[in-house]
Amino acid sequence: MSQRFASSFFRILICLLLITGSIAGVIPDAYATEGKRILLLTPESRRDQGLQEFYGQLQQSLEESGNVTLYHESLDLQEFPYETYRLNLARWFRDKYKNMPPDVIIVTGQQALRFSLQYEKWMWPGTPVVFSLASDVDVIQMNLPPHFNGKVLRANFSNVVHVVKTMLPGTRQLVLTGNVPPGEMNRTFFRQQAMQMSDELSIRDLRHLPLTEVLEEVRKLPAGSVIFQGMQTADRASARQYGADVLQAVLAQAQHPVIVDEPGQLGKGPLVALSFDFAELAKETAALALKAKAGKEGSHDLISSGFIPLLDNHQAERWQIPDSRLPAGTQRRFYTPTIWEAYRWYLIAAFATFLLLLIAVITLVIERRLHSSAVDASRQVLSQITQMNRKMTASIYNEAIGHELMQPLAAILSNVEAAMIFLKREPPAYDLLHETLQNIRRDNLRADELIRNMKGLLTKSDTELTPVDINWLVRKVLNFLSIEAKVRRIQIRENLGQDGMLVSINIVQLQQVLVNLILNSMDAIDRKKGKERVITLETSLYASDQVRISVVDSGTGFDQGVERVFESFFTTKPEGVGLGLWISASIVQAHGGHIWAENRLGGGIMRFKLPLLRGHHE
Repeated sequence: MSQRFASSFFRILICLLLITGSIAGVIPDAYATEGKRILLLTPESRRDQGLQEFYGQLQQSLEESGNVTLYHESLDLQEFPYETYRLNLARWFRDKYKNMPPDVIIVTGQQALRFSLQYEKWMWPGTPVVFSLASDVDVIQMNLPPHFNGKVLRANFSNVVHVVKTMLPGTRQLVLTGNVPPGEMNRTFFRQQAMQMSDELSIRDLRHLPLTEVLEEVRKLPAGSVIFQGMQTADRASARQYGADVLQAVLAQAQHPVIVDEPGQLGKGPLVALSFDFAELAKETAALALKAKAGKEGSHDLISSGFIPLLDNHQAERWQIPDSRLPAGTQRRFYTPTIWEAYRWYLIAAFATFLLLLIAVITLVIERRLHSSAVDASRQVLSQITQMNRKMTASIYNEAIGHELMQPLAAILSNVEAAMIFLKREPPAYDLLHETLQNIRRDNLRADELIRNMKGLLTKSDTELTPVDINWLVRKVLNFLSIEAKVRRIQIRENLGQDGMLVSINIVQLQQVLVNLILNSMDAIDRKKGKERVITLETSLYASDQVRISVVDSGTGFDQGVERVFESFFTTKPEGVGLGLWISASIVQAHGGHIWAENRLGGGIMRFKLPLLRGHHE
């Protein structure tokens, strides 16, 4: 039993060892599939505004590339400038990153670069190193190996001189203040170099004096002096002080413009801050780190990165510096632009929009007036043509009307003579006389009606709209044309709908429409010369809000061109001019209606519809 247990135990132990070995073999592969590990070494944790911008952009550029893990270590070499500290720091990094060695190392500043160069063979031999923000002078002296590659800065003092002479052309002396710490990264202006690049400007270097002496010298500076204050500074004659404290002490004593190399001090008294383009340098450093490979030959490019002048607008006003004296690329700070400067394009766009709208409004007003004038002229022409058409139509049956008037006039004359005879009787025949007078009155009214109808037909009335029962209007027209129908031996029938179908119309104009349509039907019947000579007038409701009037005849119909009969100057009659039906269509359309023609078996139909007066819809 014990042998079986021991055998089972050893089998389980062997399986566990195999599984453990498999896992151990997988772990390096997992690390191998991870993204690139980049270690960032910085000389110290304190960061001015420019360095913060550099590190922020560097991290963003690396993260945007994807699959990158960034580690950051601050060396604090300036705080602990001891060999034993650097040695222990190198041992700590070797042990810390033993199982996760970095693929690329980024170092900033010459101190961090010297540290990496001194201990890289012990910590991570052969790993690519990308450096940045290092002085060109120090990099050249280091004799870097091939796998060290990067960008160096050349803090050219001639840029400082150019800014001073451009902004303040009356400057005769440039005073340098702020001590230079041993580990300064990228603004090392040696005294001899400064004198060589002064461009015939008097240079006075106070950077190595104690702060008390510096303040005393600043207080006594003559007119025409400008101070350039380096912000990475320390007073070696006393306790350590950083640049911001020294700057405030210098500003308290100075009566001259002060220039600094730290953008974070703008707004606290300096006129100009000179700064590198740290964001662009960070992007270039990130690009080099992502492309770095072990053993790749480094170029150690020397980039002459001129300072960018950042101007405090309040100080520019204090020292009366106009825009014409600002160097190219100067960036204003604390400047409130005018409305025109801030919103120039918005104002231009708004003005252009307003101008376009004004032009559009003026165009619309002019177009409206022209349209109104054209409508008035069109109405006037239509009225004149309609009037002419009415006169032409009236001339067609003048003779018939004259003949009809002769009958009531003759009857009146006969009745008058009869009345005179009845009065001469003894006694007078009053009953017969009374009847005779009634006949005279009847014949007189008949003649008066004929004359008034003729007068209405020949009189202009273009704007007056009157509520009218459409059946009344039809009967009135039929009564007017009854004489013409008798002369032509045409029978006119009525098939009218219910009374009370009110329409708002110009009576004379709609009379003219009906007269034109009926006369056109009479002409069609005459041309056919058939036995059936009948015209039927019909009225009926159309839909629920319109009334339809139809003229049905037994004439020739519309063999061709039924869709064009209402066009101007289109006619199927040899003697026609093509205006009567066009005028009728224009009048109907002006009343909000519609007119059309149809063919039927044994003749034709002309119809038009008009809107019923509101409140009388059935």
